[in-house]
Amino acid sequence: MKHGIWVYIAAAFVFWSGTSVAIAPSDFAENYKIDLDEPLPPISELREQFRPAPVYDPKFEYYWNIGTKFDKEFARTIRSYGTRTKRLKWKGEDYLLDMIKSLPPEMYEYVGPYMHTVPGISEKILNMPGIKETKNKFPSRIASRFADIEDIEMISPALYYLLMPEIWPENQDAEEIVLPPPLPEPANRYNPELLDKIAEVIRPEDFAPGATVNDSLDSKLRTVDPDENSPLTGPDIRAFVATIGDLKEFGDSLKNQLKIIEAGYLLDAWDEARGKGVKLKHLKGIVHPCARLVQKVRLAGLSNQFDKIIAPHAFDEKSWALTCDKTIKAYRLLNMSQEVLKGVIMYRKNVYQDQLGRYNHDYGPTIAAVMQSTVESFNAPISDMLEVKKNHEVFEKTFRDNKWRLGTDTIYIY
Repeated sequence: MKHGIWVYIAAAFVFWSGTSVAIAPSDFAENYKIDLDEPLPPISELREQFRPAPVYDPKFEYYWNIGTKFDKEFARTIRSYGTRTKRLKWKGEDYLLDMIKSLPPEMYEYVGPYMHTVPGISEKILNMPGIKETKNKFPSRIASRFADIEDIEMISPALYYLLMPEIWPENQDAEEIVLPPPLPEPANRYNPELLDKIAEVIRPEDFAPGATVNDSLDSKLRTVDPDENSPLTGPDIRAFVATIGDLKEFGDSLKNQLKIIEAGYLLDAWDEARGKGVKLKHLKGIVHPCARLVQKVRLAGLSNQFDKIIAPHAFDEKSWALTCDKTIKAYRLLNMSQEVLKGVIMYRKNVYQDQLGRYNHDYGPTIAAVMQSTVESFNAPISDMLEVKKNHEVFEKTFRDNKWRLGTDTIYIY
């Protein structure tokens, strides 16, 4: 997730009509928390609650089983089918119309010609002032990098948006936070004894917020009854890594896959109905893949199979989920690029607050939730990152051998 993408999104979807909503990424911080002690309703109740409405009732199954009751309304519909002249409104028409209205008029010439070539586009959209005039017209301005391409007018209208000068980095004037260049990697390998000696003189909390001074023995023992604030140790990491292979086999079972996928959709719908959702399906599972997997396993009734895999490594479901998520977040932090670091800093400082304030109530919260997901994905203490650094080789090798999958899900490391 590169932070600059929001500049492009804002350029494409900002509402100039004045419809706005006050929103910030931090508003969704609480919604990303997963309480593993919270009881889940039976899956049968969630199925009934979120059962999709039937699209069409055919009234009979086969032509030889049409029932004994005559349905006048159904007969009238069948007789008139194919003869109506009124246009049926596409369910996404209003959404597309709002997106077009949100564009600055200068962008119409890059999207309008393509819309005139798409079958089924509403006449209401094609006849909009500014869109109507772009039919069969080539953009009047193109990026300088394409100026020397011969016969560029022959490209598909679907690619006209690439010709817009404003989307290319050389034409962007967005202010960036200037960070110092990264330091070169030290020639010597990680030396825990040296760091212990330094910690005796300089307290880590003075220069690394969240770091603590632990006895050297602490990192050699498993954490008993871990919580969100307990330290992550090397044995914790190695015990979690030892479960990855068996969990992939558990997730490769087609029967398990179907059950877990269904449970994931139901959990997202349940959270959204309670006001604890994050606007986009599965986003909470991307940020906290392990805690979410445990919830899906519990809802799907697969806890017995799951516990047989993690119990030999001295885990219960909650301790495994906490250890797993802490390890993955610390690994993300360890491998964070300077580009992602800039994005996280800018999100936390609400640099994009003015842009978010121009979105309407449909788009603003969704984009803010995605921005907060980036912040939450790298929320790990320095001490956890240092433990993962000491064990990153076994972590990387095991996950790579299992195609970066955990159960039924792919782990996003960014």
